[in-house]
Amino acid sequence: MAYIETADGVPLYYTERGEGETVVLVHGWTCDSEFWWQKNADALAAEHHLVTYDLRGHGLSGKTDDGHSMSGYAADLEFLMEELDLTDVTLVGWSMGVPVILTYLKEVGDGRVRALGLIDQTPKFFTDDDWEFGLMGEFSEEGMEGLAAGIEAARAEAAKPVIQAFFGEPRSDEELAEMYARTTLTPSSVAATLLRDFVPMDFRDQLAELGLPTLLCYGEHSVVFPGPLGQWMHERIPDSELVRFTESGHSPFWEEPEKFNESLAAFVTDVSGRELVRAD
Repeated sequence: MAYIETADGVPLYYTERGEGETVVLVHGWTCDSEFWWQKNADALAAEHHLVTYDLRGHGLSGKTDDGHSMSGYAADLEFLMEELDLTDVTLVGWSMGVPVILTYLKEVGDGRVRALGLIDQTPKFFTDDDWEFGLMGEFSEEGMEGLAAGIEAARAEAAKPVIQAFFGEPRSDEELAEMYARTTLTPSSVAATLLRDFVPMDFRDQLAELGLPTLLCYGEHSVVFPGPLGQWMHERIPDSELVRFTESGHSPFWEEPEKFNESLAAFVTDVSGRELVRAD
């Protein structure tokens, strides 16, 4: 097992394998790298230099009460890439991994980054008269507080329906139990703190400013973010490519792993040969 220790003493678990263009995978809320990327890591590392890691408070990384915000996670991501001397990186985020990446670009910059991969995520969770692509199609501050309070008070009851919603096809009781068990590696206090941090954010204005090639991977059967959100994102991110996964929900890398792996590998290879023109 490989770890690096942050300036505030938190060990971050990571893996590094393969050769070629560098890809860094950023997992979602209460998830971890070993379990959730298990259908992708070996295939991607066969052609590329792949780095995966567990966010602080998640998986095998250190548990702490501090630093659980998108800004804190963006700083950890920069620390990881600096320590491993990573450049020309394709940053790929799923779910909460997307706001981690967008916060990184806003607060740290894109100097180490060549391209982006954004997997089934909305730029704004709360719905209103001007925004239809919120969590579960309709979500509010009251809903967020209810979910956070449920995680703190009765986690299994609150979290298992969310995990089940990750998929277009329902998971078996055995699969759901294993997935839920993995998510409990993240303390409930951390899970709730994160919801209150990133769910109120709105990244819509940032999308048009992204000056990097961007692969968008969206499940056609996502109940987490229903509707043509992928197309909306594609129309607003200048240099973007949309891949629709017709047999997937919120987790296309899990439900259609071969298509996901091939799409991402081809994208990384393609952008490696381009002359990158960064936005001012």
